[in-house]
Amino acid sequence: MKSALIGLLVLLASCSVKHASDQYACPNGNECSSDRFCDTDGFCVLKGSIDAPKPAIDAPRGDAANTCPSACTSCNVTQKTCTIDCSLTSCVNQVTCPTGYHCDIQCKGDGACRNGVNCLASASCNVQCPGTNSCRNVQCGSGPCDVNCTGTGSCRGVTCGASCACDVTCSGASSCANPPPACTSAACTSGLGCTSVPLVCHSCM
Repeated sequence: MKSALIGLLVLLASCSVKHASDQYACPNGNECSSDRFCDTDGFCVLKGSIDAPKPAIDAPRGDAANTCPSACTSCNVTQKTCTIDCSLTSCVNQVTCPTGYHCDIQCKGDGACRNGVNCLASASCNVQCPGTNSCRNVQCGSGPCDVNCTGTGSCRGVTCGASCACDVTCSGASSCANPPPACTSAACTSGLGCTSVPLVCHSCM
């Protein structure tokens, strides 16, 4: 009888002991101190421990997002260069070089850039027209402007405007016709196209 009583007392004593882990329990999810969080097992765990949530791999990394102007398929923002590759983007609507950029516009594909190429606000433009019936109504800005018309029926309506050096090369069958390119002056006309070779045709600084 005495041994049974002793056993009962031991059992009661063990039940009354408060285990260290009990003070870190968070059954309601909001019992943790500011330096801990409630893990999936229902205990407060130190922040930064091996069980702490890992940052998402795809979390934003500051200004790592693409900062190219929307018209460009690739660019260098520091040097203000922009490539517009019509094989990588739609060139159905008018293609516009971003203001102050040096643009390489590649009108690849039949009918590419047929609704106009606007280089009026560009620093310079290099327009490649290999597609059939590509490059209609190309408008050069005040900077250097090179238009290479290799596609059949390409480059109808190229305007050099106030370009400091405008070169329009017409090697494609039936290119640069109806209407022909408008060079900076009659002295800058070369065959069907335009040239910046004569001194009067080149004023770039």
